Amino acid sequence: MHPIKYALFVLLTTLPAAAADFLWLSDIHFDPLATPALVDKLAAAEPAQWADILAGGSTKFPAYGSDSSWPLFSSVLSASAKTAPNAAFTIVTGDLLVHHFREHFDAIATSHDDAAFRAFVRKSVEFVALQLKQRSPGKPVFVTLGNNDDECGDYAIQPDGPYLHDTAKFVGDLAGLSNTDSYMQLGSYSVLNPAIKHQRIIVLNTVFFSPRYANRCGQSSADTGEQLLNWLAKELDSAKAHHEKVWLVYHIPPGVDGFATTHAKVPGTVTLLWKGSYLNKFLALLDQYPGMVGANFAGHLHVDDFRVFGQRIVVVAPSVSPITGQNPTFRTVSFDPHGNLKDQSTYYLKDLAEPWRLEYDFDKEWHLKGLNAQSYSSLFTRIDNSPETATRWMTLYSTSKVPSSLTLDTFRPLFCAEGNITAPAYQTCTAASKETNHAKTTN
Repeated sequence: MHPIKYALFVLLTTLPAAAADFLWLSDIHFDPLATPALVDKLAAAEPAQWADILAGGSTKFPAYGSDSSWPLFSSVLSASAKTAPNAAFTIVTGDLLVHHFREHFDAIATSHDDAAFRAFVRKSVEFVALQLKQRSPGKPVFVTLGNNDDECGDYAIQPDGPYLHDTAKFVGDLAGLSNTDSYMQLGSYSVLNPAIKHQRIIVLNTVFFSPRYANRCGQSSADTGEQLLNWLAKELDSAKAHHEKVWLVYHIPPGVDGFATTHAKVPGTVTLLWKGSYLNKFLALLDQYPGMVGANFAGHLHVDDFRVFGQRIVVVAPSVSPITGQNPTFRTVSFDPHGNLKDQSTYYLKDLAEPWRLEYDFDKEWHLKGLNAQSYSSLFTRIDNSPETATRWMTLYSTSKVPSSLTLDTFRPLFCAEGNITAPAYQTCTAASKETNHAKTTN
């Protein structure tokens, strides 16, 4: 080979692998009822006509404590398209629909029987899917179910039920699924990562794992959580047989619900986000496939959060919806061709006023390389040992809108959930925090 050509060959083959990125939205909670005068018009129209109808409503962003109106939803779509125009794909970690959908619909819509509500829910999901597709033409969007994503009510997704059948086409088209059977049965599906060779994205409906879940509209008494774990085991086994690495995408993360625990009626009661039996089986299942599951992505908590357990992480995205009083957010995540997560950037709508702006970049903020268990373990240790770091993380945790009730002391029980996924480990962490605080006040 010619010396110049050989030198060029060596240079090209030794350069770092180029990184790509994906867009991440969570807890959109789109509210098509935000302008009550338009609801009957929306009910009578097809979803392709909704944007024009909604344009005749309020142009203001919703107030804190409300879900995402059309102005906010369209704003995040526009801003994310400008921020990440070449995103390889999008993930949406659950809760497309507004809180308390049925009761609000019944109070506003002229026709609000079961059939009318089912049709309106279907149209709402189709409209959201259309907007996501238009935001990323030709690029897949992987949507998982949240606890508000069903016509039956909160935490009541019916397996093989009407909602799953009504929305299978929209979700399947976004993800590029050739078969939606597992979605219609369990609200879950598995697909090859379009941007990474030999990697699979498994989308799980972890609402079935919640202690709050109940199949209120179905007749089956089957253990749906157990069925989902069995399905996941088969998917992991298949991935192993095909030498594929895996990302898991879901709505409700595993571990301790820090907020519910700190607000428990009986002090000292630890509230888990998943039933303990499901959590234990999930952890045991992952242990059967060491090194195969590269990352877990979740939402649900509406704050910027994470979970570290062993050599694994769950990265939790904050919400688009400002329902809990936080600033609306979206984020981009970069990754290399091997599926390693390199960095993430979170963008927010400060004080519910445009423009969208960068809140922080993980690498630049913490000087930690990669979104992995080592980095998040280091961050957890820093937060634990440095009040300055804890104060900064508390701000980011709350998407730069810290409620007056959140102080370093009240944040500690929430922080302990990040590095302690089981109830006993969490209790040990909170007990140590109390001892430390007691020592500070007595010395």
